[in-house]
Amino acid sequence: MIPAALYAGRVDNIPLPKPAGDDIGNATAATAAKTAFGNASFVVMTCAYMVCGMQLVFLTTHLPSYLAICGLDPMLSAQTLGMIGGFNVLGSLFFGWAGQRWNKLALLGGIYILRSLALAWYFMLPATPGSTLLFGAIMGFLWMGVGPLVAGAVAEMFGLRWQAMIQGLAFMSHQVGSFLGAYGGGVIYDSLGSYTMAWRIGVALGLAGGIIQLAFALIRPAQPPLLKAV
Repeated sequence: MIPAALYAGRVDNIPLPKPAGDDIGNATAATAAKTAFGNASFVVMTCAYMVCGMQLVFLTTHLPSYLAICGLDPMLSAQTLGMIGGFNVLGSLFFGWAGQRWNKLALLGGIYILRSLALAWYFMLPATPGSTLLFGAIMGFLWMGVGPLVAGAVAEMFGLRWQAMIQGLAFMSHQVGSFLGAYGGGVIYDSLGSYTMAWRIGVALGLAGGIIQLAFALIRPAQPPLLKAV
């Protein structure tokens, strides 16, 4: 991580374009955050991002237990997580490329919908080694691709000066969802003795978040907010 940070950190030496007089780049951190949460497109994206975290961390936490309950080889859990990691690379590259050509927020909505359909397909059928590995590949492709799309959307909406902070605020929502996915999945299993209700909630919220994100992106495209110099 340290060599990568030193290499990537060289971008800090590149001077940013001078912001216009009414651009958010002239704002303080508090004002930039307030402006971000006053932007409907950002709020919708952030809420959908929470559902994203809930789905993904539910899988990384509870998929090994689910496979053990199904009587499958424990090594299959590691193989599936490896498939997720490998296809993460392809998904990140593809959606980074796609985000340069199409609406980033609409692509995010599409990812959440496809993920939810994949979750429903997998958990509705008997788990097998083949279906589990295929599921890992599909989810991996749709996993980290949200990263470049969220980063690009934040930069488009608010510029570069506060991009890291505003993206961090959005990621806080993702981590809240991650907590709910991991802890909530365990609570539901302990209470009901099954993961059925947990994955159904994940699918329902994922479809709702994806459809709202997609519809909002198409009906109301994000516009960069203007803010008087502070």
